[in-house]
Parts: sequence; structure tokens; C-alpha cells
Amino acid sequence: MLRLTHRFGTLTRRAVLCVLALSFTAPVWGQSRVVSVEEHWELRLGQPDAEVSAPQTTMVISPKGDLDGVHFLFTLNHVTVPQYEAGGMQVQLWDGENFVDSATGSGGTLAQDQEVITWVQRVTLEDGALKFQVLQGASETWGNFGGDPLTLSVATNLANLNSYRPGVSIAESQVSYAENRVVSLILTKLVWIKENGDVSEMNAPIPVDTSLEE
Repeated sequence: MLRLTHRFGTLTRRAVLCVLALSFTAPVWGQSRVVSVEEHWELRLGQPDAEVSAPQTTMVISPKGDLDGVHFLFTLNHVTVPQYEAGGMQVQLWDGENFVDSATGSGGTLAQDQEVITWVQRVTLEDGALKFQVLQGASETWGNFGGDPLTLSVATNLANLNSYRPGVSIAESQVSYAENRVVSLILTKLVWIKENGDVSEMNAPIPVDTSLEE
């Protein structure tokens, strides 16, 4: 179990997170073909500001160990394509630096003090297609969210998801606006499924770069 305190200097915190992201690469897949990976996330708010749609988070997940090819974004409390809009959420498909597709989910702006938002980000490889889904979302503001409205799929030549690295998600995901209004953003669990149906889990509460500066 890994956990970082939020109350230390920004540069030091980022340096530690970079070390963690590089060292926390992946579970030991062995020779098994991994066909699905889930990241379970928890976002705890302090005091949001609905008037300016604060805070905002941008989550990143890649089926490989980098962002050079296909990867996915999940934005909370804002959408960014085709233009910026306050509130709600959106999933996006990118190929390197090129935007490909998006799907927009629930509307509304975070406004509840001490609200806790949980969700699952799943990447699945099946029949030559790579699918990204946000599932099992729960919050006071948005209620239950996820499923078809927050699903994207793209053709792929990937043979497996064994190159997935949680360190990419940890390093690239962030509170992109008003981090002082966030208590924590934590990857709570990893789940991966092999082609034979075996399911494995790793509990991993690892806070992403957030702060409550005094």
C-alpha cells in the first residue's frame, strides 16, 4: 500500500510522484495475455466553487506504456471539445497529439462540500477493437454515471494489454484547475483480466499530485 501526504512542497511532491510513477510500472503479467484493465478512482472534494466550475480534473489512461499512440482522457466538471463548457464530464480518444473522438456524459457543476466521487476506468481489447469505458460512477452531484454515454471504441492491432503501465495514469492524470479545492485524488485499485478469464486485483491507494497549501 502506497500513500503520500498532501501537505508538502509542490516541487518535492511532484518529484516523489515522478519516482513513484516510474517505479510503479505494472503487476507481473507473466506469459498470460491481458485483455482488460480497470482503474478504480476516488476524488474527494473540499469546498468546490460552482460559479467557476472548480475544481476540474483530467484523467489519462493508455493501453501501452506511453502516450505516443492511442490513449484516452476523462474530464470531470468540464468538457473541452469541440469547445470548453463548464460542468459535466467527457471521455476523449487521442492518437498521440491528435484528437480523434469524444463522448459527453452528465451535466451539472460540482457544488457539494466534502463530496466524494468514485468511478472505474476500463480498457478492454476484444475482436480487434480497443474500448474505453467509464463505469460505476457515483457522486452526490451527478448521481450514478457511466456506461454507454461514456464509452469510446477504436480499431487496433494490439495483441494484448500487457504493455499497460499504471505509472502513465498516475503521472499524467491531474487536478487541472483549482487543486486547492481538492482533498485527494487516489487510484484505489487495479483489476486486470486475462484471456482465460482469470481476474487479479491490486489495492493501490496512490494520491495524484494534489495539495492543500497552508
